[in-house]
Amino acid sequence: MAAAPTFQALWDQYYPIYNVYFISQTNWGGTYYTGLGSSGAFGNGYIPLFAVVGGNNVCFYNDNYISGVQPAIEESLLSFELTAIIASNVQTGPPALGVQFQSNSVSPTGNIDSWEWDFDGDGTFDSTEENPYHFYEIEGVYNVTLRITDGEETVETTLEGYITVTDGTSIEGPLSGIWNPDYGTYTITGDAWIPEGSELEIGAGTQITINNNSQIEVNGKLSANARDEETITFYSDDEWNGILFSNTQEDNIINNCIFSNVSTSCIQIEYDSYVEIIENWFINNSSSSNKGTAIDVIGSNNVYIHKNVIANNINTNLTGGISCDGASPIISNNLIVNNGSASALAGAFSVKSGSAPTIINNTIANNQASSCCIFIFNSSPVIMNSIIIHDGNMFNAIGGGPTITYTCISGGYTGEGNIDVDPLFEQPSTGNGPEYNGYNALWYLTEDSECIDAGNPAEEYYDIEDPADPGFALWPAMGTLTNDMGVFGGEGFFEYVSSEDNLVNIISHSDLKVYPNPFNPTTNISLQINSEDAVHPVTLGIYNIKGQLVKTIVNNEMVNNNSSFVWNGIDNSGLRTSSGIYLVKLETASSVSTQKIVLLK
Repeated sequence: MAAAPTFQALWDQYYPIYNVYFISQTNWGGTYYTGLGSSGAFGNGYIPLFAVVGGNNVCFYNDNYISGVQPAIEESLLSFELTAIIASNVQTGPPALGVQFQSNSVSPTGNIDSWEWDFDGDGTFDSTEENPYHFYEIEGVYNVTLRITDGEETVETTLEGYITVTDGTSIEGPLSGIWNPDYGTYTITGDAWIPEGSELEIGAGTQITINNNSQIEVNGKLSANARDEETITFYSDDEWNGILFSNTQEDNIINNCIFSNVSTSCIQIEYDSYVEIIENWFINNSSSSNKGTAIDVIGSNNVYIHKNVIANNINTNLTGGISCDGASPIISNNLIVNNGSASALAGAFSVKSGSAPTIINNTIANNQASSCCIFIFNSSPVIMNSIIIHDGNMFNAIGGGPTITYTCISGGYTGEGNIDVDPLFEQPSTGNGPEYNGYNALWYLTEDSECIDAGNPAEEYYDIEDPADPGFALWPAMGTLTNDMGVFGGEGFFEYVSSEDNLVNIISHSDLKVYPNPFNPTTNISLQINSEDAVHPVTLGIYNIKGQLVKTIVNNEMVNNNSSFVWNGIDNSGLRTSSGIYLVKLETASSVSTQKIVLLK
């Protein structure tokens, strides 16, 4: 038998309904009075813990137990007239404001046959859905009308000035809709949040200013995705408290954004939230909190931190980089340099309370701390194919400890493939800590670096995505694409731009992009076909790490540029594949492009 609903849940669901009253008085909980006073309809002065009062103040339920409340509510509704009741997720905000309307209407018969909505007060009904979604793109104040019928009777309700679309210069409270630069800069002046069930989509090139130590909390879905487009900017004229993802299992994504002037953590993730953090810049943030200044992950494993620049972030307490607390994210191909402070416990990482993050193909260098580069407390991080350069203690491990392989690490460390050499960066920052510019330095490996082709030689770690690798044209021949150590190894970070005067030229060839990655249950494969290959058939397939074909997507067929396909994890036999690493391979007349993907279950 399903559990009885909580009183708070019933209150939230039914309190807007005309003439439905809940009465509660208790010394060990909140007190709710709606409609009736302490003596009211009960004459004898007795106030029950719960009461449901219907039309004409008839009491349908009064008892100290909640198990009978739901049937009483349903019975009380039959005592009312047909009533149109409007509700929504938000009532005010900047354009394009996305409003999820909801009909909380009641009928004595229990049936409503039709709904008609006028969203802007112009007298024209715009939707006949029961719970429609509508965008408001023009500033103003809008009346909203709902007309309903139960087959015999028709009634309507108009709420005057129900929706207010602001100019975006002073935002706080619930957020929903689509933000883009066409509406100017968005300025948040007080705490704001995306409610559960709501979504905020931020378009490429959008600038968001957050002041007054305000924070954006995400309980619904946030998509700030500017992949391959103009960067999204999160900035403050003074200070702000970052973005908090709390108990959201939506497909949240932060891609190609810049975070600066944050005073706690740029991104905080808690309560098993799902977030992808890809190709962002976390620079010049400063915190004295017991958190990671750039990214702080608590109790969440479905977090993917990939291809980010984390540089020149100050923390005078814990770490200027990434903190994991009871969390095991995947952390790959990140540049983590010149963070921390002279008083920080750890310059780059804090890993504690049973965390087991996978830290692969990262470059971690010139960070500063009082104790160590990486703090570990009762945790077991796995570090591979990385470069970790640090003056002073590398680890402060209290319980647990790291597993490190195929890594260039200062002072050396026991483990297969580890080396202790100068990685020979092209032009690193000139000193340790945030006072030296790390994000405008050049962290490429020179051709004499011993870190080149020194990573894990297993096939799944080949540098297969980087067309600049000398062995790229020979793939999939064994042993030709051995992984480099550091941020540019593995999936390759070859699109990194260190400054406006130092652009990396990306080879122009037919390519593919896969998103989301890791994924569950589906991922999108987008093709970019150059003009030379567009006049020839192409082949697209999914392979396992042994090179065996798993799924044929396109078999020697003509496709258009920017064609997209979806893979749902099903193989050619119609069976669901197991979790693990797979390769997406695009073969054209002139080239072969591949992308490593991870299926999580």
